[in-house]
Amino acid sequence: MYQVILSINNNEEVAVLPAVPTDLGPQLPQNNGTYEGLSGDYNTLGPMGLWEMSIASFFPVGRRYSFMPADAWTDGWKMLPFRIIILDGNGVCRMNSPCSVDQFEWHVKRNGDISYSLTLREYRFISGAK
Repeated sequence: MYQVILSINNNEEVAVLPAVPTDLGPQLPQNNGTYEGLSGDYNTLGPMGLWEMSIASFFPVGRRYSFMPADAWTDGWKMLPFRIIILDGNGVCRMNSPCSVDQFEWHVKRNGDISYSLTLREYRFISGAK
């Protein structure tokens, strides 16, 4: 079973998502282009774009379910920027990347838990010329 870890403020606070969707992974766009030549259209290979990932799950509020990792988050009301870290079932890191939240939708369920869907997008730090 995969784990999704949120690192907030450079590991000042670390949270484990309580429920990880079964189909988890980024979409990696290739920024290719097309130009029109004398004999028709041509495809140009461009650089890789920023990855995006959608996650839909829930945050428990004030309760712990049996399927949750021991160190899982039970405070569904925190909303902070973060770094996403994904570990596989053997604890091997499969993704470790800073990201932004581009879309966040949530609603409170009858039992008080918070259902959510969010879209993350890779954040690349801008470095100045040396």
